[in-house]
Amino acid sequence: MRRIALLAAIMVAVTGCSVLNGAQEQHGNGATVIRVGVMQVIDTAPFYLALSKGYFRDEGLTVKITLTKSGTDSLPLLAGDHIDIGFGNWATLFQAQANGTGDYRVLADGSRGAPHVQIVATRPDSGIHSARDLAGKTVSSNAPNDIPLLALKAILQADGIDPSTVKTPIVHHADTPAALAGKEVDAALQLEPFITIARRQVGTVPVVDLYGPGPANDLPIAGYFALDKFTQQNRGAVAAFRRAIERGAADARDVVAVQQILPTFVGGVTPDIAKEVAIPVFPTSVSRERLQRVADLMLAYGQLKAKLDVARLVR
Repeated sequence: MRRIALLAAIMVAVTGCSVLNGAQEQHGNGATVIRVGVMQVIDTAPFYLALSKGYFRDEGLTVKITLTKSGTDSLPLLAGDHIDIGFGNWATLFQAQANGTGDYRVLADGSRGAPHVQIVATRPDSGIHSARDLAGKTVSSNAPNDIPLLALKAILQADGIDPSTVKTPIVHHADTPAALAGKEVDAALQLEPFITIARRQVGTVPVVDLYGPGPANDLPIAGYFALDKFTQQNRGAVAAFRRAIERGAADARDVVAVQQILPTFVGGVTPDIAKEVAIPVFPTSVSRERLQRVADLMLAYGQLKAKLDVARLVR
């Protein structure tokens, strides 16, 4: 019940309206309605900037938002025709494409790794000081085989640690501060603003910088995608959505703009917390070459059984 209340509070902050679990909220009065599944994490700051500045409205779009916790949530919502566009990490999308879950198309980039934006965090008394200390430990992940976990596998392998020796139970991003405080896990894969929240509340410390120097440096993290059928039937709306997102991404290059928008859509984030967060790179276009690097890493670490040509998915 506490989680449902938190989601409701987030939607009140964004829209001034209440929301029931699983309900959609409508924004704008454009002629074309687009239903978007979106997470409340720093990576979606360009989306919320575009929403707040009326960029979707300028493109003739009305946006209906469905709240999600991970890219894994978006896949069944797309399959069930509950949303038109999903947001999530690239590894989850590429795995679904390879498994035949659906035929997807990449619409817009969302975020790219930078130092300190996603980490492995732990308690000061955990005895964990580096990636090498994670063998035999429990490190929470937001979703199975997602981008942060892929990055961690690459880092562990580079340090001579067998990734299979690390247990990775699912704990969603917003729940990681409590999981660390309660010693439910030894460490957690975290992104902002939950890195900063956990540091303030629990005194957590970083032990691995996922996208700093190393095998996952500068790795693409997440973005927006849809089923191919939708993109074929709604080319104009897809192009309009992309333009609005890219305008939001351009605005997100302004650190102050991101700091100001973050408390409006992530519960528990105060302006003071927002000033402390590490901010990822927000690309204004899709790079096939960068996304191919994700798929190639997935192949190298056994998350894909055959090479996936990412260029075919970019719409």
